[in-house]
Amino acid sequence: MRPFGHWLSGFLLGAILVGAMAGQDGTIWNFAEPAAIVNGEPISKGDLLQRLLADFGEETLKQLITLKLLEQEAAKEGIKLTDEEVAKRFEELQAQRADLEKRLGRGRLSDLTLRDEAKRLLLLERLVAKQTVVSEEELRRFYARHYIRYNRPEEVTVREIVVFSFPEAQAIYQQLRQTPVEKLAETFDRLSKERSVIPGFMGTFIYDELPEEMREALRKAKPNEILPPLLVKSSGQPTYRILWVQKKTPAQVNPFEKVRDIVRQDYLVERMVVLAPELVKRLWAKANIQYTVPSLAGTGK
Repeated sequence: MRPFGHWLSGFLLGAILVGAMAGQDGTIWNFAEPAAIVNGEPISKGDLLQRLLADFGEETLKQLITLKLLEQEAAKEGIKLTDEEVAKRFEELQAQRADLEKRLGRGRLSDLTLRDEAKRLLLLERLVAKQTVVSEEELRRFYARHYIRYNRPEEVTVREIVVFSFPEAQAIYQQLRQTPVEKLAETFDRLSKERSVIPGFMGTFIYDELPEEMREALRKAKPNEILPPLLVKSSGQPTYRILWVQKKTPAQVNPFEKVRDIVRQDYLVERMVVLAPELVKRLWAKANIQYTVPSLAGTGK
């Protein structure tokens, strides 16, 4: 779940209570009608709503006020959401439905509830992004801490054959060097199956992911080169590795200026747990709220 996901539980609780006052098709309840009939005796929808208000009314009202404040603030800021954006977030929440229902302990969450909350969360994101001032120095520090996220080091695609004796490793190396390029893959596969004492490295790696004894030779190697046997200790056991450098992918370096907007977005996402409550607190502090339900008049900021 996104960093601000803990807000979702409160939002959904409010939506559930409001939903209890209407059917899924939007029709308003007749509170005199039964919500259930137990051995011939009815429990009215009014009784059900009264219990829901008693148990969850104060918290629900707080959440509904928060939702209204977010919508009003978004309108002031000129923030508008597209149907496509809301639909995409709705699908994300649908995928989390079982987890959310477990956390809330309130039964099944309807699609209507999830769709409404998709809009609310998007508005919260946009407001935080638009109203939060982040200094260049702070963004640069974030970029430095997450340097690897924005810059890809050089990668090498490699395969290896592992044996215990140097003479055997040297013989395999000479055989591979004399193999025509078009038959190299076939020969390497056969020798690996016949001679390798353990499955060797196979795939694409950055140099730091490979044993230290290999790194310098691999940095200097050229694509499609067979390297002479390298002595590498494996769990304290000396082994000799014959490496086939299949491909090299150049490093991709993105200076801060090039990825600044992405860095800012990532910074806000990471800080959302703190920034979202701060935004809501500011909206409550400046709002003029009048309570007209006597039993909930104690609800405060």
